Amino acid sequence: MKKNTLLILVLFPFLFSCNDSFLERAPLDELSDENFWESELQVKNAANACYWALSGKDLPINMSEGLSDNAPWYTMSGWRQVGSGLYGSDFSTLNTRFRDSYKQLRRCNHFLKNYTRATTVDPAILESYAGEVRFLRAFIYFYLTSFWGDVPFVTEPVNAGDDAMMAPRTSRETIVDFMLDELKEAAESLPPHINPATTDFGRISGAAAKAFESRVALQNKRWERARDAAKELMPGGRFAYHQLYSTGRPNQDYFDLFTFIGRASRNANNKEAILSYVYNFELSNPTRHNLSRELQVPDQIIRFNPTKSLVDSYLCIDGLPIDKSPLYKGNGTYTPAYSAYDSVFVNRDPRLKQSIVYPGYDKWYGKVDGRGTTNPDENASRTNIFRSPKFNNDGRGAVTNTGYYCLKYCEPSRVSIYNQDDNDIILIRYGEVLLNYAEAMYNLGSLNQSVIDETINLLRDRVGMKKMVLSELDANGLDLKTELQRERRVELFMEGHRWFDLVRWEQGYELGVDKSQTPERQEMGILKGIRKDYAYDQSVFTSSKKFDKNGFLIFDDSRVFENPKNYLFSLPYRQMELNPNLRPNNPGWED
Repeated sequence: MKKNTLLILVLFPFLFSCNDSFLERAPLDELSDENFWESELQVKNAANACYWALSGKDLPINMSEGLSDNAPWYTMSGWRQVGSGLYGSDFSTLNTRFRDSYKQLRRCNHFLKNYTRATTVDPAILESYAGEVRFLRAFIYFYLTSFWGDVPFVTEPVNAGDDAMMAPRTSRETIVDFMLDELKEAAESLPPHINPATTDFGRISGAAAKAFESRVALQNKRWERARDAAKELMPGGRFAYHQLYSTGRPNQDYFDLFTFIGRASRNANNKEAILSYVYNFELSNPTRHNLSRELQVPDQIIRFNPTKSLVDSYLCIDGLPIDKSPLYKGNGTYTPAYSAYDSVFVNRDPRLKQSIVYPGYDKWYGKVDGRGTTNPDENASRTNIFRSPKFNNDGRGAVTNTGYYCLKYCEPSRVSIYNQDDNDIILIRYGEVLLNYAEAMYNLGSLNQSVIDETINLLRDRVGMKKMVLSELDANGLDLKTELQRERRVELFMEGHRWFDLVRWEQGYELGVDKSQTPERQEMGILKGIRKDYAYDQSVFTSSKKFDKNGFLIFDDSRVFENPKNYLFSLPYRQMELNPNLRPNNPGWED
């Protein structure tokens, strides 16, 4: 059914497609003539142009997941290369990101300089649009400071030739102070929340500003501020409205949250999504992405390849890690040998089978799997039932580099067709808020069972997973901090948080081999896949494939991490040439 509500935010379709024709349009400063800032529609259009900063699928998935050790891109390029530490200051990906960030800031600054000229518009409406743009400006600076630390700090429109074009870098702490104040101010002028499945869903709300304030504060170790901002969205808080999405189906609801069934732009019952980037294929100028197909490309190597360390991080249903639980079956020897692959998924946290494709999954559109086509009853391209990973790239089925495939965010109906996916991309959701609150309370020394029950155990209850009980962690010799980190990794997989979490926790050795660490930690920096005998036919592994001493596939052992160098990116060489005041480069990087 075609819905006019899907015009999302009443934004121009070209804005959300972010295609070249949009980027080539006249810059916003050409709209600053005295006749422009008069009507609400003009103000709204100018605010809409600032939403470019959200970047859709690219920011949380292509970029942020690409940096991490969860499900790296299939080739050594782009953000995977940055996350691997194998790049220099002339790497074009970083230059593009840095340059575009300041283009986005220019739009925001121009809006905030001029919006009050619309004197005939209701001041409350004007301030609401200004709140959106203040959020977006903080959003841009969050990524700039997370990636580069100290950066040029510009809050006024800048034109060619202005001295501000040659501004030196401002301390990260100063910019963080600014971001937090901007988000606090923005929350007061925005609607407290925006209902799902309405024409305005996708616009920024006060709840989004508060939730992002908690993220910014957490990343920068402002624990009290992170706690307070998150608490305002929880029951009894000023911005309380959002809640976990659940229909009482523990084996399905978490998965549905990230598919057409649960997408909040169409599902009025999904109050978990606080801010989503909304796509709509039904528009006259359709907006869409290609994520579902990328996760299970039916004739090529899948784009995002889940790693052994990710899959291993899911607990068993008794609440214990796989190296402690008697319920874990993946270490056994089986006949036939490849049935060990099935056993990896047995007795695990239910989120595993709602995040990673498992043997028996019956909506498989990746065509032929690792069993091939010899036996028609085992031909997955006919049965649509997946059983075994495929490694030989013969163009007949989805190939994996690690032996695992992403299920989360995969809309089965969109796998077989190129670039026809208009699923929402969630940028902020209530589940993250609960985890932000729990981590802040831990760092404040205030994490008790009551806090666990109102945060982590709500997430576990949704999927029917055993609750976290502090006394049981102690009894089983489990470290509370490690278990909190595990919960974030499992719950927020494929949402763009993992790299930021590891940086905040100062655990860069999990992103790449850090030679200054112990051999055990150095091993953590190597990306691995399944055990060799999990494969249906081990002969598919060429002589170039490497395996560790326990028989696990080595996907990438080239990643490096140097402390403190790789906790920040190199400044782009091109930008340092244009503005020498950016120098010196970040520690460990050459100018």
